[in-house]
Amino acid sequence: MIGRVWIAFAAVCILSATSWVVPRADGLPALELQGVRYGLIGLVAFLFVRGRVRFGRAGLRVAAAGLGFFGVPMVVGEWARVGVPEISRSALFAMVPVVVVMVVAAGDEERGARRFLVPALVGLGGLLLLLPLEFSGSLRGRLMQGAVCLAVVLVGLSSVWLYRLFREMGLAEALAVVCLSNGVFLVVCSAVRKELVWRLSGLASVVSPSSLLDVAEVVLLVWLLREMIPVRFAARYLVISLLTLLESYALMRPELTVRVVSGVVLLAAGAGMLLALKMGEEETMLSLR
Repeated sequence: MIGRVWIAFAAVCILSATSWVVPRADGLPALELQGVRYGLIGLVAFLFVRGRVRFGRAGLRVAAAGLGFFGVPMVVGEWARVGVPEISRSALFAMVPVVVVMVVAAGDEERGARRFLVPALVGLGGLLLLLPLEFSGSLRGRLMQGAVCLAVVLVGLSSVWLYRLFREMGLAEALAVVCLSNGVFLVVCSAVRKELVWRLSGLASVVSPSSLLDVAEVVLLVWLLREMIPVRFAARYLVISLLTLLESYALMRPELTVRVVSGVVLLAAGAGMLLALKMGEEETMLSLR
């Protein structure tokens, strides 16, 4: 099981870091495309479990946490695209490991999770050396930056929450609840933004190679949320950034400076320590108080 977890984690990081290589098919708007994609994954999972999905209180909690981890950050990212550059959004989301460590440590009686805070801060500092934050001077831009920061906190909280809730669910049921709720939410948000088009010609983008890779990534993410402790799983935000930066430097071959080398070393060290540090009782990660 441990080997499969690490293989899945590596696959998610590589898929995310190299997604720019796969051409994106033009078709539906981003939120609508994601909504249709999540809806199809959820429908297939729902049929796989033959409708035995709990839509009671437990199901609602899973759906809410799933929206916090997947859907809400997507909507915030689309809304803030014009006011917060992609580089700044990537730097802000590198704070997710710090949020997760603080949330977990607040309920960790053995204080084992507190050891992960320093590596998380080291990795964040390295990324900030490589991708400095750009602050907007306009009120709207600052509101967008604030919304992205709230989305970062929400992702961290939701990942810990999902880790606890998924203990009581099978993978197919978890996929059905999370993906169906996100599919409906994203399609509704697309309609509110007046981007809902429902053109048949755009459905080709749903079955494009990039969409199939995204589907695989979603399934792997849900599985990892069940199997990997939240602190180690959150390290993916640092690993993905590190892989993306290494790819860009390998292709563009810019001049290496002390700042760049220091940033890469700190980023790699922080991510590596988050993944390598051992915790005596990993089940204490489940206590959220």
